Amino acid sequence: MELSNIPTHADTLVVGAGTAGSIIAGRLASKENQHVVLLEAGPDFGPLDNKKWPADLINGTVIGETHDWGYKSSSQNGEPNHSLERAKVIGGCSSHNGCIAIWGSYVDYDTWESYGNQGWSSKEVLPFFNKANKTLGVRDFKKSEVTPFHSVCVTSIEKIGIPRTNNLNDLYEDNGVDISPVNNLHGQRFNAAFGYLDPVRENGYLTIVGDALVDKINLRGNKACSVDAIINKKRINITADRIIISGGAYESPCILMRSGIGNSSNLPDVGIKPQINLIGVGENLHDHPSINIKFQGTTLLSNLMREFRQNGNIVYSEQTIAKTKSKNCKEGFDLHVYPVTGVTENSNGKWDCAIYSANMAPISRGHLTLNSANPLEQPIIDQGYLNDSEDKDIEILMEGLVLSREISHQKDISELIGNELIETSRIVSLDDIRKLALHYYHPVGTCKMGPESDSYAVVDNMGKVHGVDNLYVIDASIMPNVPRGNTNIPVAMVAERLVSTLTK
Repeated sequence: MELSNIPTHADTLVVGAGTAGSIIAGRLASKENQHVVLLEAGPDFGPLDNKKWPADLINGTVIGETHDWGYKSSSQNGEPNHSLERAKVIGGCSSHNGCIAIWGSYVDYDTWESYGNQGWSSKEVLPFFNKANKTLGVRDFKKSEVTPFHSVCVTSIEKIGIPRTNNLNDLYEDNGVDISPVNNLHGQRFNAAFGYLDPVRENGYLTIVGDALVDKINLRGNKACSVDAIINKKRINITADRIIISGGAYESPCILMRSGIGNSSNLPDVGIKPQINLIGVGENLHDHPSINIKFQGTTLLSNLMREFRQNGNIVYSEQTIAKTKSKNCKEGFDLHVYPVTGVTENSNGKWDCAIYSANMAPISRGHLTLNSANPLEQPIIDQGYLNDSEDKDIEILMEGLVLSREISHQKDISELIGNELIETSRIVSLDDIRKLALHYYHPVGTCKMGPESDSYAVVDNMGKVHGVDNLYVIDASIMPNVPRGNTNIPVAMVAERLVSTLTK
């Protein structure tokens, strides 16, 4: 976009066009007399029918690979220096993810409310889950769409004692396996930009600016008044009556810290003058740590999958999800088991298979800090994997590993995946897991929601930044605890819940 076409003032300025930012901007711009400017650090490829969209961002059968921020893990535990994929594009991670539409457990949202966040109980958030599901086109797979691999995965998981469920999104069910609901149609990903921005792109109230990297929020006293952004290699300033940061768990705290909002003791270390002392900015970072076991599919699997494709069916790498309890789980559930498969290049048609397990209720916490005040430099991201003093997190993963292997030994699935590969069969101890744990693409918590009495809270229950007028954070970063599910739909729920209060 030409700089001359960018408004110098907005009623509401939204920073970040990921799932949350797309929902907020779309909902606000649908109201008359609400002029919204939406700044996105990555490109805006336009509406769904625009032919400019890269193929991997439209393909809902696999996780997207292009337009990534390039974050790396610095955690002491886990696979060293592993990639922390986050989408840098309109639609954010809803343009990258596996389209899995899972909500979590009642325990998640009742716990949020118990921290002093009024209005976030499981019963109160249900209408916003349903609203998000409807707008994002969430659907169930038809029986004919389930691949031979995932059909066998479900029956094999049933055989180890996890029952088939009719609804993985029953917040009050703690044990079950099924084919997950998804937000794609015939293999095409339906991201948040398509669902929320496309209907209002041409109504005159929304301006979307792609390739706009936000540096900081400018304050006048305790009032947020404008945003500095880098667009076409030039620094521009846009004023706004209200500013909403939706940069996600990694970028939102960075923007706050570059604005002087954060731990006043640390900001001078990177040359930033403190403005508002909020020690929780960048703290409370966590994700669902995971571990996997790997297989090379058999000739039988290759034949079945080839026949499935030849019959005109679409192959999805992810479909099956099981939720269950570890032995010490007191409320809800704390484990996901999820098999995946795909053809590797130059594999002569052989299918790679893996069974992942993830700790869905981690106790451990990490943090994110700035490497410098330069918005072009990556932050230092330490998820704090498996650092709880009693090793409860890692013991849950060990139970997940045992479950995954028990599943793999079932006759029906064993005929498709064969024996576990040597590279993961060597994972047998807690120390092995500690060295090789991965993320589950669900970082949250770095701008924690809570009352002012919580010294680590960054925003209140309405997303408003403590001690700052006109400034909000609305995205995964405000979640006090990560939900027991894939976080895209919970993020959409959060945005729907909070934008409903902003439009009144």
